[in-house]
Amino acid sequence: MAYTNVSTGIGTTRTSGVSNRELAVKVFSGEVMTAFESKNVFLPLVKTRTIPHGKSASFAVIGKYDTAVTTHVPGADIVPNLINAGERVIEVDALKYASVFVDRFEEAMQHYETRSTYAMEMGRKLAKEVDLAVIAQLDAAAAGDSNDDDTNGDEGQPAAQTAITVDTAAQATNATKGDAILAKLFDAQTAFDEDDIPGERYVVMSPKNYNRLVQSGAVNKDMTAGTNGGIDTGKINSVAGHKITVSNNIDPEVIYMFTSEAVGVVKLLDIKTEAEYMIDKQGTLMVSSYAMGFGILNNGCVVKLTTND
Repeated sequence: MAYTNVSTGIGTTRTSGVSNRELAVKVFSGEVMTAFESKNVFLPLVKTRTIPHGKSASFAVIGKYDTAVTTHVPGADIVPNLINAGERVIEVDALKYASVFVDRFEEAMQHYETRSTYAMEMGRKLAKEVDLAVIAQLDAAAAGDSNDDDTNGDEGQPAAQTAITVDTAAQATNATKGDAILAKLFDAQTAFDEDDIPGERYVVMSPKNYNRLVQSGAVNKDMTAGTNGGIDTGKINSVAGHKITVSNNIDPEVIYMFTSEAVGVVKLLDIKTEAEYMIDKQGTLMVSSYAMGFGILNNGCVVKLTTND
């Protein structure tokens, strides 16, 4: 039988016409993105704009129609009223990256595969970095801060919500601590309702508080999972109509209730992975990077709750 010698070295071409390096970069990039998307919690929950070039993006902020409704007088001209409007300007931060060097000799000596693990760790690190940037803006919005380049700034938007303390220290069990968290989530819901806060609402909390909430007597009536979760799965899907999400990137005591109108993200360069074989170092440098900017849109669209134990 005839034997066809096909080199498998980095940079050589397979019979399919795709180089090993190109294939490796494609696989590595896909694994980084998979890890990023699975570990990133906050980015999909806030307003995002992608720009092809430039250093900033403007997000429109429209206020409420607060002028009284006018009674029409036959023959009289209609006098139009104004709805206050402004913009939030969010600038792109510096390029952020995670990198790893894969030594050709060491990789050949190992009897186990490492690149997928490297990709997973890089994706997790990038996800955490983006989450922390969004969390910082949620904290700033809850504190009533504003962006440096905001214009107008008097659009009739609700002021920052009052912070809520959950008195879990006074509770003896995780079940009663969960009850206390649940009650305060409804208080936060009430604050949003009274201010007519628009948009879908989200709740993100730490594993500690999430597991307390799952054990709340108000949530679990038996040991089996209903449509909203249960003790057997250790999950709860929603409270007060809000999807509940867990994040290890927030302080263990903090719970955020917010809408997508709270924070804006501008993307100049989405996550991209590049690889280059370096002859002088006899290995491959792989870099995953992004360029984004983060800023406050509406202070009133986030409530920060804090447990006290």
